[in-house]
Amino acid sequence: MKRILVWDLPVRLFHWLFAGAIVAAFVIGQTVDDESAAFAVHMLLGLVAGFMVALRVLWGVVGTRHARFADFSFRPSALLRYLKSTLSRSGERHTGHNPATSWAAIAMFALVLGLGATGLAMGAGVEAAEEAHEVLAWALIAVAGGHVAGVVWHTIRHRENIALGMVDGRKVGDEAQAIRSTRPIAAVVALALTGGVAGVLFQGYDAATGVVTLPLGGAQLQLGEGDEHHEEHHAGRDDHDDD
Repeated sequence: MKRILVWDLPVRLFHWLFAGAIVAAFVIGQTVDDESAAFAVHMLLGLVAGFMVALRVLWGVVGTRHARFADFSFRPSALLRYLKSTLSRSGERHTGHNPATSWAAIAMFALVLGLGATGLAMGAGVEAAEEAHEVLAWALIAVAGGHVAGVVWHTIRHRENIALGMVDGRKVGDEAQAIRSTRPIAAVVALALTGGVAGVLFQGYDAATGVVTLPLGGAQLQLGEGDEHHEEHHAGRDDHDDD
């Protein structure tokens, strides 16, 4: 067998942009005080990651062969069989997502959406959301770490650099399993939409109130500790008026 085209360009772009957004948001969340202006980047990256998940879910329905969820393997028996096979040098090989990466991908998508929901709930003053948000964040890092460890183990055990596949889109497999196109137009559209959403969110963010104002209707999203921000903002204005 030779290296064939397996991953289209939208999947590869999502993989690296999603990973970058998660790592950046987590690092900022752990190293920057939540009252700092820089903390807004953490919150906005979370919203962008959530939007990327929505696009990936869509692509999981209409995308190329190995990008579709129909190609994922979710049977528990298949997962157990695959995990056992990783201890063998001649373990199972999958052209697309193996059972472990199938479960990891879905888990990460769900966790990011949960993080977005709890983040917005925190802005609405729901106290329990803060603890849930932290638990989800560490769960996401655990799943992502397990995924990376699995890639490293596969590379060492089977002497196949599968991480390279997320760069050039190729992987060892049967030619009958190859996809015909990298779908460059879809990749450009997805990249433009993601960049546009990121731009709108960052441009519409008011650091003084912690509110993001969305275009086309002026809907507002409260990020962070909304009540405290509003109180501090109004207190500052009242002091200024008294002077």
